[in-house]
Amino acid sequence: MDTPQVNPHEQRNFSVLFGQRALQTIGWSMSNPAVVLSYLAISMEMPVLLAGLLVSIRRSGNVGVAVFGADSASRLVNKKGMIAGTDMILALCSLIAVASVLTASIWVVTAAFLVVVLLIGIVEEYQNLINWDFIADVLQSENRQRLTYAAMGIGGVCTIALAWAVHIATVEYPPFARHSAVVAIAVVSFCVAALSVLQVRGLQSGTGEHRGTKRGTGVFQSARTGLSGFATELRQLLTMPWFRRFLLVRLALQNVELSIPFFAILAALAHGASQKGLTALIISSAAALMLAGPIWRSVGRLSNGTVMACGSALAAASGCALVINHYAPMIDKTVIHSITLFAVTVGVQGVTNARALYYLDNAPKEHRVAGLAISKSVVKVWSVVLAALMATLAHTQHVAWAIGFVSFLNLCTAIFVLSISGRAKPAAA
Repeated sequence: MDTPQVNPHEQRNFSVLFGQRALQTIGWSMSNPAVVLSYLAISMEMPVLLAGLLVSIRRSGNVGVAVFGADSASRLVNKKGMIAGTDMILALCSLIAVASVLTASIWVVTAAFLVVVLLIGIVEEYQNLINWDFIADVLQSENRQRLTYAAMGIGGVCTIALAWAVHIATVEYPPFARHSAVVAIAVVSFCVAALSVLQVRGLQSGTGEHRGTKRGTGVFQSARTGLSGFATELRQLLTMPWFRRFLLVRLALQNVELSIPFFAILAALAHGASQKGLTALIISSAAALMLAGPIWRSVGRLSNGTVMACGSALAAASGCALVINHYAPMIDKTVIHSITLFAVTVGVQGVTNARALYYLDNAPKEHRVAGLAISKSVVKVWSVVLAALMATLAHTQHVAWAIGFVSFLNLCTAIFVLSISGRAKPAAA
C-alpha cells in the first residue's frame, strides 16, 4: 500500500546501496558480536557466565535506543549521514575489542568487551531504526527485496573468499594475529560502507522540524518525555490488529536469534586454540548468508509466515543436532559446529528478513518507525531476560543445556508462527 514517490536516481541508488549493504555484510560477518566476539571472549578465558551475559548487555543497548531513540530517528533528516556515522562507530568498536586483548589482562578485556558490546547494541539498533525507513524512502518494494537478498548473497561470497585468504596467509601465526587480521577486514569494510552510503542521491529533505526541539530540555526531562511517549505510542499501536499480530510474532521469534551466540560459545570451548576454529565459523556463517538469499526468496513467494516458521524449525533442528553430537560424538567437532552454525544462520536470516519485509509491506508510513521501535523495545526486554536465563543455565550446567532449551523454544515458535500466520491471512486481505 505504501508506495514511495518515484526517485529518478533509483537505479543509481540501488547500485550504491547494493555495494554498501554487501560491505556491511562483510563487516558484520568478520566482527559479528554473536560469533566472533563470543568466540574471542571464551578464547581469552572469560567465564561462560560473562560471555553469555554479553548477549543480554547487547540487548539492553537495543532496548534503550528503541525506547528513547525512536522519536529522534523518525524525525531525522540526514539519515544517510547518520548511517555512515554508525558504520564508523562499528569499525571503532571492532578496533577497541582487538586493542583490549593486547593488554593480556582478563579484567581489561572483560571491561572493554562489556563496553563494546553495549555500544554495538546501541548503534546497531539506532541504525536499524533509520535504515529500513531510509531504504523504504529511497527504493520501491521490488528493489527493496532484491537489495535485501542479493547484497546478502554477494556479501557472503566475499566474506568466504576473504576469510579463506586470511586463513592461508596467517596459518603460521599465533591465534591472536589471525583473529586480528579478520577483525581488520571488518574495520575496513565498515569504513568503506560508510563512505558508500553518502553517495545516495535524490532524497527529499523531510520536515526538518526536529532541530532544536529538545535542545533546552535536560536529560531527565528527555527521559521522562521519552518514556511517556513510548507508553502513549504503545497504547495506540496495541489498538491496531496488524501491530498486535506483528508483536506476537516478534516475541515468539526472538529466541531464534539467541541461538547463534551460544553455538559460538560451545564451539570456542571445544576448539578455542585451534588454527581453523574461528575461520571455519566465519566461513560457515558467510556461506549461510550467501545461500540464505536465494533459498528464502523462493520460499518467500509462498508467504513470509512460511519463511519464518521454516527458519525457526531449522534453528531448532540444528540445535538438537549440536546437543546430540556433544553428548554422543559421531562427527568431528569442527565439522559439526560449522554445519550447525551454517544451518542456524540460514534460519536466522530467513526469520529476520521475512519479518522485516512483512513489516514494511504492512506498516503504514506514519507508524513505520514508531511501530518498529515499540515492537523492538518490548521484544528486547524479553530477550534480555531470556539471554540472562540462558547464560545462567550455561554457567551452572553446561552450554549444551542452554542450546537444548532454546532449541525446544524454537520448535514451539515454528508451530506457533505457522498457525498465527495462517489465521492472519484472511484478515490481512
